[in-house]
Amino acid sequence: MGMSTGGGGQQNANPMTDINTTPLVDVMLVLLIIFMITAPLMQNKVPISIPEAANEPDSTEERAVTLNIQDKGNGMVQYYWVDDPIGIDGLEARLALEAAKKPQPEIKIRGDRSVQYKHVRAALDLAKRKGISKIGFVTAPGE
Repeated sequence: MGMSTGGGGQQNANPMTDINTTPLVDVMLVLLIIFMITAPLMQNKVPISIPEAANEPDSTEERAVTLNIQDKGNGMVQYYWVDDPIGIDGLEARLALEAAKKPQPEIKIRGDRSVQYKHVRAALDLAKRKGISKIGFVTAPGE
């Protein structure tokens, strides 16, 4: 496996400049055989028994209450308990009523995109002061 310099004589005095492809083909065939042997081993063939369950709605969704906060402009907001408009005093009373229930429902705060954060924070603080332990936020899916 040496370099061929050609035979003797004047016409073959220059070294041979062509690439010897035989070692390249040998290496490629070895790599092909290695990949053919190892490719089936890379697949996970571990038998796993996955439990089956009926798709039932979560029962906690029935106990969730949505608090909507709508921007009215000029820094004013309107609170909605589910779909009923409510003032801050009524909101405080409803939160106290919900905090006394066992099990306690989840309060989902849904703020308008243009509502300032201080209004959402005020509703969150009020719910915490009244003893609500399950508070969530409703958001729209991102684009």
